[in-house]
Amino acid sequence: MTNAPGDRWTVTVHGSWQEAAPIWRPFFASDAPVTPFQTEHWLSHWYASFSGRPDVEPLLVHVADSKGQDALALPLILRREKLRTVEFADLGISDYNAPLLGPAAPADEAGARSLWRAVRAALPQADLIEFTKVLTKIGDRPNPLVQALGGEVSNLFGNYVRIDTDYETWLRSLAKDNRKELGRFWRVFTRDERAQFVFAEDPETVGKIYGHLTAQQSARIRSLGLPYLLDEPDYDAFYRELLLDGLKDGSAKLSALTAGDELVAGLFGIAHGDHYSMVRISTAGGEWANCSPGRLLIERTMEALHRQGFRTFDFTIGDYGHKRSFEVEHIPLLNIHESVSWRGWGTVGYEGAKAFVKRHPSIERLARKVLRRAA
Repeated sequence: MTNAPGDRWTVTVHGSWQEAAPIWRPFFASDAPVTPFQTEHWLSHWYASFSGRPDVEPLLVHVADSKGQDALALPLILRREKLRTVEFADLGISDYNAPLLGPAAPADEAGARSLWRAVRAALPQADLIEFTKVLTKIGDRPNPLVQALGGEVSNLFGNYVRIDTDYETWLRSLAKDNRKELGRFWRVFTRDERAQFVFAEDPETVGKIYGHLTAQQSARIRSLGLPYLLDEPDYDAFYRELLLDGLKDGSAKLSALTAGDELVAGLFGIAHGDHYSMVRISTAGGEWANCSPGRLLIERTMEALHRQGFRTFDFTIGDYGHKRSFEVEHIPLLNIHESVSWRGWGTVGYEGAKAFVKRHPSIERLARKVLRRAA
């Protein structure tokens, strides 16, 4: 643990979840809006699963103002690869990154910069600060990191649907083709007399469905020739424990389309308040493809959860056709890079150049043309 008192802010950096949890609990107990990726359930399991890696040093940052009021909590790590990089507790599986805000969090740019200077002074020696998939706002409050550091628009963005009406009214608001397809998918699926939609709750059913889900997802990704890491031991343990513990308090949901013992589609989501986020989905191919089981399972899950009081349905990051068919709204995300030593200059320069080219499409087109000619 390190403490860095200042004129306005006192920053404490803990090296383990167990040390930080007691002073972080007020952030989780407050009504301040967060996504499920900033809850105690997600973060406690994340640090339990990944803190033991040799390349990961936990940095759980707490900031209080001069009166001792909570201002900010930052779930960070120091990652040691080619560079020593300070980043969010993510490792590719947290879809949105953001601090937790307390009552003393600054709302103005000057206050945010002052707070960030205090945080940076308390962090261990590093080469680079790299914050990706950063939310610009936390509820209706500005993100102090963005106020202090700016950032570049990420290629990734979130996707969500908010349903404050009754479910049928929302369904009728979809484009006619989308609405009709969802009805057709259900009719095609239920031609099989064994077909059913279920929420898995008992450990045996959960284990069985989750096992099929992970196998389907792994086979699908590998068939596309893409790298896949979620079946590595630490990732697999993280999701399994997150699911089993979350079923006890409702912070995790596992829904499925089944036909007898066969998993047609599986969906693993996490929940907080009236917010439900989809984190892993799998589908069977072959004869089931004609009922679009992924889209069908999402719609059935949304309907069931809406009856339970859920209103925000978060499809998380990724620009996929099945998300667009639900007419999602986009959540803008930013990437922030700041060099802390000369070793970080290359990354910051490269990311800045990419962002510049992205802001100027004519330069991007010219660069692509030059590269094609060179090839």
